[in-house]
Parts: sequence; structure tokens; C-alpha cells
Amino acid sequence: MSEGDAHTVRRLEAFSDIVIGFCIAEMGINLFIPKTAAEISSIGPGTVGFAVSFVLIAIVWWIHQRLFKTFFTLSTLTVVMNVAMLGSLVLMVYFQQISLHFIVTEDRPTVAVQLWLVSYGVVYALLAGMLWIGLRDRWATLSVADLRWGLTRATLASAGTLIFLSNGIVFAAKANSRSLILVPLVVIVALRLALPRIVSRLIARRAESPPAAS
Repeated sequence: MSEGDAHTVRRLEAFSDIVIGFCIAEMGINLFIPKTAAEISSIGPGTVGFAVSFVLIAIVWWIHQRLFKTFFTLSTLTVVMNVAMLGSLVLMVYFQQISLHFIVTEDRPTVAVQLWLVSYGVVYALLAGMLWIGLRDRWATLSVADLRWGLTRATLASAGTLIFLSNGIVFAAKANSRSLILVPLVVIVALRLALPRIVSRLIARRAESPPAAS
């Protein structure tokens, strides 16, 4: 990587950290502040929503920093994907705030929750896409540990996309249809159990492949 490209990657990573930090700060700033002691019970949904989203964003940050440390390859496509991922993350926080506002005011937040789930699904889809691109471009040079981590996280991020998007689609369905939410969860559990063996086979196959001609 040239010095100019390395500088661009550092700037892009710093910009990403600022946006992710802003998302967390925005969630904290917009937490419901009760006007009277009688309204203290109303902080429950907002506090739970903040905790869940904080964990989800922290996971995104952890995957993102490892992506830039080891797997990220600079191209117009990956830059656009990274910026789109950050935009989707900001939208996720926005839709979450709308959802919490409707919950506190005892209104139905169905559409807002759907948009929250879909936007987070897009975040995971773009993270997974950047990981898969990095794995493809650096397949022959990654260490075994990095290859194992990358394959595992890219697969789980792809599966996370399935969970969020499918839940967003069925959220507004009738109650008897919401059991469909369990389907992607079962798939994720099965995938998590099978993934170590699959990854080990892929790594062994790389080791058996002849080195590329220089």
C-alpha cells in the first residue's frame, strides 16, 4: 500500500470512529428525562433501548476496527460501502429514537421499529461485504488466526443481516406469524455450531493449494 493510500485509510478510519462515537452520544443525549417523580417509571423503555443499542454499536465498532486493522482493502467500492454503513448506523439511531418516543407516549412504534431493524440489517450487510472483499483480496497472505477470525465474523455478520432484515419484514405481521422470527435464530445457532468445522476445512484447503505464480 502506498503512503497516500495508507493516509486515506487512516483518515477513513478516524472519520468512522467519530461517526460511531456520535451515534452513542446521540443516544445518551436523547434519553427521556422525566419532568416529575411520577414519570420515573417511563425511563424503562429508553434505558433498555439504550443498553441494547450500545452493545450493538460496540460490536459494530469492534468488527470495524479489526476490519481496518487486517482486512480492509482500499477501493472506490469499499469507501462507498464504509460511508453507506456509517449512514445506515446514523439512521438506525434516528429510527430507534422515534421508536422509543412512541413507546413512551404509548403510541404504536411498528413502522419505526421495522425501519430500525432494516437499517441495522444494512449495517451488518455492508460490514460483511467489506470483510468478504478483504478475505478475497488477501486470501493467500492472511495468517491462519486472521483467516479464521475473518471467515467467522464475515459469516456471522451475513447471518446477522438475515436476522435483522427478516425480523423487520415480519415485525408488523399478525401475532401468529411472528413465530417466523425464530427461524433465522435457529439458523444462526446451527451455523454457529457448524462454523468452526467449515472454517477449518477452508483453511486446510488453502494450505493444500499450490502457491500462486509470481
